[in-house]
Amino acid sequence: MLLGIAAVVGYRITTPEERQEYFARALGVLGDQKEALTRPRPEADAFRRALRARMRFALITPAIALFITALFARMLYGAGAVGNPDTLVAWGASLGTRTTNGEWWRLVTAAFVHTGMLHFIVDLAVLMQLGLILERLVGRVTFAAVYLSAGVFDGLKALSSHPIAVTVSSSGAIFGLYGLLLAALIWQTFHAWRRRAVAYAEEPVEPVYTPEVVEHDLRIPLIAMKRLAVGAAVFVTCSAFTDRVGTAQFTGLLVGLMYGVIFARRAVDSAPRPRAVAYAVFATAALVVIAAVGIGNIADVKPELARVLELEQSTSATYQAGVDELKKGRVSAEAVAELAEGTIVSELKEADGRLEALTNVPPEHQSAVADAREYLRLRCASWRARGMAIRRTHAEVPRKPEGADDTAWRLQMHARFRSDEAARGNAEGAERASLEALQRVARFMTTSHA
Repeated sequence: MLLGIAAVVGYRITTPEERQEYFARALGVLGDQKEALTRPRPEADAFRRALRARMRFALITPAIALFITALFARMLYGAGAVGNPDTLVAWGASLGTRTTNGEWWRLVTAAFVHTGMLHFIVDLAVLMQLGLILERLVGRVTFAAVYLSAGVFDGLKALSSHPIAVTVSSSGAIFGLYGLLLAALIWQTFHAWRRRAVAYAEEPVEPVYTPEVVEHDLRIPLIAMKRLAVGAAVFVTCSAFTDRVGTAQFTGLLVGLMYGVIFARRAVDSAPRPRAVAYAVFATAALVVIAAVGIGNIADVKPELARVLELEQSTSATYQAGVDELKKGRVSAEAVAELAEGTIVSELKEADGRLEALTNVPPEHQSAVADAREYLRLRCASWRARGMAIRRTHAEVPRKPEGADDTAWRLQMHARFRSDEAARGNAEGAERASLEALQRVARFMTTSHA
């Protein structure tokens, strides 16, 4: 809209001669752009031919692209919204309370999950641009190892810093590929400097370097570097605007860089040996295990908190059934008091013991666990007070002794009544306080997505 307004204003304030001149300039710029796009680029063509000579068909890159496309399509046409945390977890995203409790495979699957259309399109475009070069340059095994290793370490870093967040590591895997590319360019530059140094030592006169097209030269030419730089700029910019640039993603970049330092040194001459890459993968797997042990099992508090909520309903129903039986004369007041002080309090204590046994509780969940334990403590006190009130209320009223003073007897009965009322008040007060803590737990369960 703003461009349209600017065009109208510009049209109004210019003369016909000026508009004709500007139109001619615009046609000239478009012509230059067309010529730049269609201009023969022998270095780029020779580089592509050299890549195809090294490996006729790239298999891993199209396979990953096909898999993430099929997965995103299933997510897109599924029941839930693509960016919904529940949808992401259902399709393989990582969540600390699930990943660290027997679902470690999510560290791998999260490298193929995307949170939205823009995320998917940018990652897919960059994957195809990088993959068709790097897979042929360093080999299929190395390429796959870098993609998966970078994604896994991205996921581990996310687990350590955001244990209850739903995370995907597809961008971290792409950052790993950029790390591999960066290492390859560093080695290429280093070898070029060394060749120049050797040539200068052999020939004191400064040599003149002319671009020569070598049919099997796998050094990345400048034109290819420029295109890769444009793709990297778009990728990083989109990632920054969608909050997918952080320490976790740079961990993936570092993983790719380390692989490249080891295996991209002689990539121009030959692809790394699969056995050497396998050793690196085994070492990476060992580091993953060590990091996973360091993170530990992140406590999933929600099942225990749900049991606490259910416990309030079941114990209240059990007590009410006992009171109904008491009113019908089928059970004694002592039996109902024992139900409150014994059976119900024991169940609450068991629930508190389970909460106390939880370890590695995420900081974001510790207040909810504290509220649940506060509820259990106050509820135990309220049930004990309720049992005491039941006994006192249904205790047999003593008869007035013969010859006792009426005033003294009335004062004694009044004190007894006030004591009974105080017992009931204590029970109700403790119950209200416990239910306030329980309401906080219920709100946490409703609002928490983790």
